[in-house]
Amino acid sequence: MARNIGLDDGIDVAERIRVEAAELFHHRGYGSTTIRDIAEAVGISSSTMYHHYRNKQDVLFAISRQFMADFNAALLAVLRDGARPPGDRLGDAIRLHLTISNDRRTELLTILGNRVALSPAQLTTIVGMQRSYQGAVRDVVGALHGPDVAPGDSDLVTMALLDLVNGVCQWFDPSGPLSIDEVADRYTRMADSLVAGPSRAR
Repeated sequence: MARNIGLDDGIDVAERIRVEAAELFHHRGYGSTTIRDIAEAVGISSSTMYHHYRNKQDVLFAISRQFMADFNAALLAVLRDGARPPGDRLGDAIRLHLTISNDRRTELLTILGNRVALSPAQLTTIVGMQRSYQGAVRDVVGALHGPDVAPGDSDLVTMALLDLVNGVCQWFDPSGPLSIDEVADRYTRMADSLVAGPSRAR
């Protein structure tokens, strides 16, 4: 029988559930993981599990929402810092994006691989959080481009930048030839060229 952990143990049970569930969803598969599997991994009973989350879908939503909340809190502070030049903000945001994505790779891949399992309302919430980040990146790109560049160009560059950095979590190997910091250095230079492209073309 699972031992019920809780406040007396100094443990945030809901957070522990999210962490263990993300590992199980990523390595075993969302469809193959049961509420009982998650409860056993956490060290709680299934009844305690239901006290925190109604079902497996709600656990996936909680993982997705917490990741995006933490991600946005860190990235939006950088991107919206009007006291700094937009180029510096974009470079730091790219580096931070890659670092967070690498540090929390299991959560991120769980989210990306199981979006279809969310309810329409849950998915709308997550997409809205993603759009807040995308909008902040677009604002910085627009500031770098200036008023002489068509808005459509800034939109296209923004999506290209996001495609560039979002793909790293799919292939990056910590044991490979490059560290995440070295990848960030190279991607920042690529981003500089990408953002500058439309301005040079005019």
